[in-house]
Amino acid sequence: MRIMRKFTFIIILGGILAAGLYGQRSYLGLSFGASLPSEEFAKKSLAEDGGYALPGFVIEFSGAYVFDYYFGIAGTFTFSSNPADRDQLQQDLTDAITDVPPEVEEVTFNQGAWMYSNLMAGPFLTIPIAFMSLDFRAVAGLSILLSPPWELTVQTPGETYFTKRSGSTASFAYMLGTGIRFHINSNYAIRVSGDYFHSKPTFSVDENSAVGSATGKSSYDMSVGTINVNLGIAYRF
Repeated sequence: MRIMRKFTFIIILGGILAAGLYGQRSYLGLSFGASLPSEEFAKKSLAEDGGYALPGFVIEFSGAYVFDYYFGIAGTFTFSSNPADRDQLQQDLTDAITDVPPEVEEVTFNQGAWMYSNLMAGPFLTIPIAFMSLDFRAVAGLSILLSPPWELTVQTPGETYFTKRSGSTASFAYMLGTGIRFHINSNYAIRVSGDYFHSKPTFSVDENSAVGSATGKSSYDMSVGTINVNLGIAYRF
């Protein structure tokens, strides 16, 4: 009888410990990192609908709920900003709207940055290894992207050229990534992650020119790709 009580106690204790370990596979996290542009987003060409994007930053709120031993669902909200190559964009715009660039007397150029936010969810896989967890996710959802607004005025001996442009769009996007959570204690972890982000929005362009036009387009498609490398903290539950 005593042996049975001990056996029952061990089973119950083991179940409690297993449930605790199981529950702590889920997490909520906040991370910061670098956004490295690729594809057309990184091209520096008006003719190729390039984004002139330079490396920027990303802030991510993320989490995952594990409803099986390894599998669950992940969600993420990210905000990113990438500056544009101001000098190259200014030169290309000036060349595009003036007939004889060497005659330019004065150029005034104001320009913003790429900004975009994404809300996505999808399947999640986690593999516990000693004091850490190896995570994989594939999420998809909505991306809202604002292109850098610009205002360019070019003064030549015989004419003043002006062009102003802005654009924004909402589109489908997806992100594939992996991460490692290094467990500090039973509740917290340091999270390192890397993700590939992709969307292909269509921009409706508001472009007004007093004389000439930089692109002559009312809309254009762009393949937006970034590699995001993040470091942050996660709460395990």
